[in-house]
Amino acid sequence: MKALKVILIIVGLLVAAILIVPLFAPATAKVSVETTIALEPSEIFPTVASFMDRHKWDPWYTQDSTADVRIGPKPDYVGSTYSWKGEKVGTGRMEVISVKENEYIESNLWFGNVETPSLVEWSFEPVDGGTRVVWSFSQETTYPIGRLAMMFGKVFLRQSFELGLANLKEYLESMPRSVSKLGPIAIEAQNSIMALVTDGAGTMETIGVELGRLYGLLYAEVERQQLEVSGPAFVHYLDYDESTGHSNYRAGFIVNKAGVDAGEVVAVEYPEMKVVQAMHTGPYEEFTLSYGKMDSYIRDNGLEVTGEAFEFYVTGMMTESDNTKWETLIAFPLK
Repeated sequence: MKALKVILIIVGLLVAAILIVPLFAPATAKVSVETTIALEPSEIFPTVASFMDRHKWDPWYTQDSTADVRIGPKPDYVGSTYSWKGEKVGTGRMEVISVKENEYIESNLWFGNVETPSLVEWSFEPVDGGTRVVWSFSQETTYPIGRLAMMFGKVFLRQSFELGLANLKEYLESMPRSVSKLGPIAIEAQNSIMALVTDGAGTMETIGVELGRLYGLLYAEVERQQLEVSGPAFVHYLDYDESTGHSNYRAGFIVNKAGVDAGEVVAVEYPEMKVVQAMHTGPYEEFTLSYGKMDSYIRDNGLEVTGEAFEFYVTGMMTESDNTKWETLIAFPLK
């Protein structure tokens, strides 16, 4: 009988703890950690917002390298997704729902098959020595079990977030620093252009080799037709498939007068058009940074573009050996 009383007392205390302790826990569980990364916000934001290379610093992936990770980046970041499935880390998915360029990211996070997502937020603040990066998590909890579970879960989450930020800091600070810059972005009238062009297709990984062949065809035809090159070589991107990175494009030479079609080479005249343009100075490998800044300008100013793009190679490898001095005029035609 005495033993039964002891058992009942113990059970009563456990029940009381389960019911009473959560009363003092907030309905919204929050975890927030921060660090300082020795880079500008613009050098950190794209990596986090697009989920690109997330597997190289993610605190959960580093503990389960067998996990199947899928990334779905979007040009404007909103809608970018990151999902995973692994033996140790289980399943989950994140989706970016709001951004403020180089300042703030808001994402939904689903663990397993839960219907109601948690909220993940990032903020980036310039400070002496770099950028103050804050990574936060918040989740509504139910009384009493949800609150009690999160009281213990927050300890694990904080440790994971601290590890993730440390990994991110190490990864980004170990990368080569950007050496390119983008001049003022402006809306300009692009004069009409007479050109010889030839079509190509492929990804950014293959375009360099293919352009060598295409420009060889064009140069031979310019000489055969006794024309003069009167402007920089260019590429006219006709489209871009985000899922595959594939693009159809035209390589071209600006010429002094109208030419004629000859095999793969076509004579065209581009009419005067309104464009959003800016001068990228630096290596071609850093075009992504400049394109990102121009995309933000277009979005922030409510402009409508055709989906095409031009790159005019004003100064390049043929005239300048130092790639930090290469100049490329990037232009997006407006509708």
